[in-house]
Amino acid sequence: MTLDELSVTQTGGGRPPRSGTIGQPSPLYAGGQVALEGRVGLLGNRSIFDTPFTQNNYGAEMARDQGARTVADVLANDPAVRTSQPPFGSQDTVFVRGVVLNSRDFAFDGLYGISDARKPIIEGIERFEVQHGPAAFLYGFPPNGSVAGVVNLIPKRAGEVPLTRVTTTYMSRASGGTQLDVGRRFGDGNALGVRLNAFYSDGQTPIDQQSIWNGGATLGLDYRGEAFRFSLDAGYHNLAYRSPTAAIGILPGLAVPRAPDLTINQQPRGAFTDSESGFAVARAEYDVAPDWTLFAAFGGSRTSEVFVYPAFTIINARGDLNGRMILFPDRQSQLTAEAGFRGTFDTGTVHHAISIVGTAYSNDNPYASASGPSVVSNLYRPLASLPLNSARIPRIVAQQPAELKGLAAVDTVSLVPHVIDLIVGVRGQAVETRNYDSVTAALVSDYAKSVVTPLAGMVVKPLPWMSLYASYAEGLSLGSTAPSDALNAGAVFPPTVSTQLETGAKLDLGDLGLTLAFYDIAQPSSFQNPVTRIYGLTGEQHNRGIDVNVFGSPVDGMRLLGGITLLDGRLVKTAGGAFDGKVAPGVPPVQLNLTTEVDLPRHLLPGAALAGRVIYTAAQYYDQANRQKIPDWTRFDLGLRYRLTINDTPMNASFNVENVTGLDYYASTGAGKLILGMPRTFKVSLTADL
Repeated sequence: MTLDELSVTQTGGGRPPRSGTIGQPSPLYAGGQVALEGRVGLLGNRSIFDTPFTQNNYGAEMARDQGARTVADVLANDPAVRTSQPPFGSQDTVFVRGVVLNSRDFAFDGLYGISDARKPIIEGIERFEVQHGPAAFLYGFPPNGSVAGVVNLIPKRAGEVPLTRVTTTYMSRASGGTQLDVGRRFGDGNALGVRLNAFYSDGQTPIDQQSIWNGGATLGLDYRGEAFRFSLDAGYHNLAYRSPTAAIGILPGLAVPRAPDLTINQQPRGAFTDSESGFAVARAEYDVAPDWTLFAAFGGSRTSEVFVYPAFTIINARGDLNGRMILFPDRQSQLTAEAGFRGTFDTGTVHHAISIVGTAYSNDNPYASASGPSVVSNLYRPLASLPLNSARIPRIVAQQPAELKGLAAVDTVSLVPHVIDLIVGVRGQAVETRNYDSVTAALVSDYAKSVVTPLAGMVVKPLPWMSLYASYAEGLSLGSTAPSDALNAGAVFPPTVSTQLETGAKLDLGDLGLTLAFYDIAQPSSFQNPVTRIYGLTGEQHNRGIDVNVFGSPVDGMRLLGGITLLDGRLVKTAGGAFDGKVAPGVPPVQLNLTTEVDLPRHLLPGAALAGRVIYTAAQYYDQANRQKIPDWTRFDLGLRYRLTINDTPMNASFNVENVTGLDYYASTGAGKLILGMPRTFKVSLTADL
């Protein structure tokens, strides 16, 4: 007799785990959409119910069922996240709690500077971990200065059962692709694992005259011994856009015109972005004693990219566009490392779990920035193609090197076992950067700064299924960089310090998880003036808000995922007090995301499930003076999933429609740009486990 596999996981309280970060991914919570545990920086892997922060850990299977093609697609499930780039754009930058999180600041397996800086590969990712709020203490410096939080991408590992999975995809209008996912384990006790993912897609998107070529591969090796664990990940990515969508500005004082048909492409033929990148990273852990572990990681990445497109601004109520060609080639080489140890010990009746880690990051970023001729178009009747010879890509002469270093120590103190945990830590951080003119290569700025930032948190469990928490964190960030369409493109601003105070509660009801967070974030405010086109730090922004998240399976055959975010973002300390008290651009007061998935009755269609998702975003201001705004919007998505077996081959078919009603809307604003929404998009996939 062969018995079904029995899996036992802990969902309640307990001392904070001393677990490492190499091995099989953490178990999924009830419903199979989010993971119970996730990486919490130097603290290692911890249950979401044992940390004084808000973190959502999305699984790869959920992403596949929804037809996700990018990290931004996966993050569409998070109510605290909104896109800050148009759909099918060349970057996955998002807003988290009303603050920009640049895709250059996404982490890979806990390290910055590894994943693709524009569109990270998701085919080789098992978990998409999203921590809300400043996390520089936990992960070290974000290379591009983001303080909104961390998106940490956890790579796939080979499982105990051999895997050979082939997936074919199709997206309207005519984009098809194939992915191969192979996993095997070898040796005594299956100690050595190999996981290979290769992918390719090409074709036209739902937006006029736009096509995307996307190809690459990732390889993940891991070894799990009695006391020693090791992993090695490497990847290659080639991404090419023709007529990529881009954000649009608008002159001051103009009412924002109605959103155009979202299938219209304002970018003409001749505009393009090309990027090529590769990475490799190794991580090791060694248990020197039953309760003490040494760990280290080292990796790097290289990227070469070219951007050629007109940056448009709306100049009148008719939607006329005036723009100038942007030519921005750059190369980037990054090295990143961390080393430290974790351990546990007792002092009387008090339990300690400590971590000490040092981090280092260096970046060499030669680039060029130039403007081409003016281009005239219209929001509703755009220019079909660029004039011949309208742009000449400049020679790379400027550089933007940076070195970031940090040393952190943290102690999780369990005063009453299973009831009261205190987290206290301190991190010393230092930054050195230089910025050179993109034309003359002359040194523009050269500065160094260091600061000591604290972390304090408490988790109290009055009941095994209830966690009450509070935390305070500070973080030093690299100063932001002016975007390529700014008059001072490439200008680097001094490092900044951000703070966050968060309190809340988390309920683990076994089959249903609920989290509630109250927070206050203070950080320098960046904005690009639409008249002068100068980007700069124009004051300080305070975002106060409430996050509510729900996940799990409240009843058999039903899964819930999503929540609501209430935000009040205000500008303070602006130049001359001109905008003090105004609502911060791009910060809507209400954001709601809720997905419900229901299994169809077995007598109708066994193995099938229907899913519906609603995404709502309240109206938000475009400008700091609060005279221009975009209306609120509600988007509906539908999905059908069907699992079946043909000739002993398990298969999974999915069909998803985003923006079912075909709503034309602006998705967001912020940083002086209008972001168009997602057009009605059909996605089909078929997966076979051979």
